[in-house]
Amino acid sequence: MKIGVMKYLFFFLALVTLQNSVIAQQDPGVTKIFIVRHAEKETGKDPLLTAAGNARAGDLMRALQNEGIQKIYVSQYRRTQNTGDSLRLQLKIDTVQYAADTLCDNLINAIMVHSDFGKTILIIGHSNTLPQIIRKLGVTDYPYGDIPDNEFDNLFVITYKKEKAKVKVMKYGAKSGASAAMK
Repeated sequence: MKIGVMKYLFFFLALVTLQNSVIAQQDPGVTKIFIVRHAEKETGKDPLLTAAGNARAGDLMRALQNEGIQKIYVSQYRRTQNTGDSLRLQLKIDTVQYAADTLCDNLINAIMVHSDFGKTILIIGHSNTLPQIIRKLGVTDYPYGDIPDNEFDNLFVITYKKEKAKVKVMKYGAKSGASAAMK
């Protein structure tokens, strides 16, 4: 193998080991991670939220305002930032921006750098990153595949019991996607 590839593999293995170690040290009674996809968006390169998306951002704030959120993680895109703005302003808490990537390494690194494992946080991501985020946070049996493009009402809650991650899927705000079609 080439030296560069070996260095990358070593770095990756060290990161995974550190991540698993940090997750394993969490207090199971304290750690709770909320994960949502950004709200409904306009079209374009880096779009803002639609009126329905702004309403959903308000619904998210109302759903989570009493959950003890200590920090919000958003990607570099305005739609994720706008989705968390109501909650950020209401609770007067910090937002951390991470560079969205399909492996979700940038998010995990940001959480580690800010020492936020073991705290209650909110992650706002994208339809193609949420399943990987859930798996990276320890729910290794979560299914692969993107969240459908028309689904915005899922609220994933990861909790840790005896060092094992568990995910619960809830709904918030107006029904969207398949949920709305069944209405």
